[in-house]
Amino acid sequence: MFSFKPDEFVVEEITSDGTILEIGKQFDFGKPEDQPLERNYFTRFVLQKREWNTAQALSEMARALHIRPPRFDSAGTKDRQAVTTQQCSAFAVPPASILALRLKDLQINGAWKATAKVRLGDLQGNRFTITLNKENCGVEPDAKAIAAKAAEHGYLFKNYFGYQRFGSNRENTADMGLHILRGELKEACLNYLTFQGGERSPDAREARARLAKEGDYAAALGYFPRWLKYERLLLEPLAVNQNDYAGALRRLPRNILLLFVHAFQAKLFNERLRAYAGEWDESLEGNLVGTGSQPTPEEQALLDGYGLSAQSFSPASMPELSCKGNRRKLFARMNGFALLSESPVTLRFSLDSGCYATTALEYLLGQQH
Repeated sequence: MFSFKPDEFVVEEITSDGTILEIGKQFDFGKPEDQPLERNYFTRFVLQKREWNTAQALSEMARALHIRPPRFDSAGTKDRQAVTTQQCSAFAVPPASILALRLKDLQINGAWKATAKVRLGDLQGNRFTITLNKENCGVEPDAKAIAAKAAEHGYLFKNYFGYQRFGSNRENTADMGLHILRGELKEACLNYLTFQGGERSPDAREARARLAKEGDYAAALGYFPRWLKYERLLLEPLAVNQNDYAGALRRLPRNILLLFVHAFQAKLFNERLRAYAGEWDESLEGNLVGTGSQPTPEEQALLDGYGLSAQSFSPASMPELSCKGNRRKLFARMNGFALLSESPVTLRFSLDSGCYATTALEYLLGQQH
């Protein structure tokens, strides 16, 4: 796992028309006919941020503007430990109000009226400028070796899902997904509440360990830290009925529950890709297995090992979490790869949407299997 300081990891969004939202540059993609709009319009804007994730930044903007966060949209989520740019939108907020915001480590690089909001996935990809050193990547980076590795397969790398997909701290999201798909709702609740792997907070570790030992949900409400809001949401119905595991899980937002299932899909994809030993071809794709998938023999063998089938992705106990599945490239390309500096080692490359820069770095450093 990498540990970057924000200025060592720069992410510039590439819009759907190929425009790179460069750091510090002003943009205006507005159309003259949109300027008179007074009702039911959106203000699109370029957000530059440092040490904020996207949801936190937009929530802070909403607070400053005295509006609700759901009025904001973005094409994707950008990490906190980075300097990033991205296009966002706000419903019926004047561009002047967006431009007038003065918030720490947030900058607006242009705002204009539009008839449509920014939608999730409405981007081509991202350009990354990354500075490597022993402290942030765990090894002493060798510029020449990295450049040679990049070119080895024509700037392709295995398109694994990055570790971010599996939980930034406890890394138990895929396990949660597996329990839900198996209908093991008690195990899912206990995993969410008591799993301690990667837990950084001593208070949270102590609370999780105590609940695992005592099994008293009502008592746990008295000692679980207040900031563990989702855990407390699960505990409330269990304190009344200790067998209401479905009701407890349904206290979580649906997008969080889907995140668990998607993480298990990603785990299956990574396991299949790890075993792949064929040619490196950018056109090859694999399944993110779901109810609409036709698993390959290799994918079916993986499912069998977990006691699942493609139809398991429509769990009887929680049918609202049904996933059809889709396709994902087995290999991704580092477009425009460049070694900007050898001391310190600074790289620049662009990736399509949905590809992980950390996965590319693992490959370049010889840490990918």
